[in-house]
Amino acid sequence: MSGPELIKFFNAFGLSDEYTREGLPNSWSRNEYAYERLKEVNGSPEFKSLVEAIADSRKVSNPDAVVSELSEIIKHDGYLFEKDERGIFKVTGSEFNDPVQIAAHFQEIKNQIIESIQSAEFTIWIAVAWFTDRDIGNELRLKHQEGVNVRVIVNDDDTTDRHGLDFFSRGIEYKKVSPSSPWGKKLMHNKFCIIDLCKVIHGSYNWTSNAQYNNESITITESRELAEEFSRQFIELRSQNT
Repeated sequence: MSGPELIKFFNAFGLSDEYTREGLPNSWSRNEYAYERLKEVNGSPEFKSLVEAIADSRKVSNPDAVVSELSEIIKHDGYLFEKDERGIFKVTGSEFNDPVQIAAHFQEIKNQIIESIQSAEFTIWIAVAWFTDRDIGNELRLKHQEGVNVRVIVNDDDTTDRHGLDFFSRGIEYKKVSPSSPWGKKLMHNKFCIIDLCKVIHGSYNWTSNAQYNNESITITESRELAEEFSRQFIELRSQNT
């Protein structure tokens, strides 16, 4: 990676460096910078995701070879790489325990959602009753253009027809779920977003233009286990009416 690319990579895992006219911080070489920043991130909740990102097929042309080399290092601590059904490498281990971080937000909720979207590297899955906020929609469009997998589920009703955003024309996977069922009306009233299969945004906040003026709340939870539970629910919703 170039110097600016290295800084962007490490900043995605909790750092906040800047590339200046003088180059990398402390006038380090790229090797020195990577070594010092690896030491800084080591032991943090972000470190596992960083190791997995090194083997991301979107960043390297030979992920299998990279995984082979990394496996020789992490195996001594009881960890290994496994490739899931989508062909993505994940670090696993019998004693691995993902830390859980939970933050509740009652103010500036829209900004919190946008910041979380901007941090996404791989996937953004959203299930909300109504989605009319154009600012959030534009952030999703930008992430889609970067190659992030963006999927949106909303209610198939008059509100969506009149005011909903047209994700389909932007190439974003977009599903409208009927609120009817064999047992009568069954509104899809979820309000959650899963980011990178490790972060969940969940709460009372509808992703609408007016929601920012209400008394609302969300929690942002970093937990792979919780993200997987919400992902199963997302897939179940997506399979409705098909």
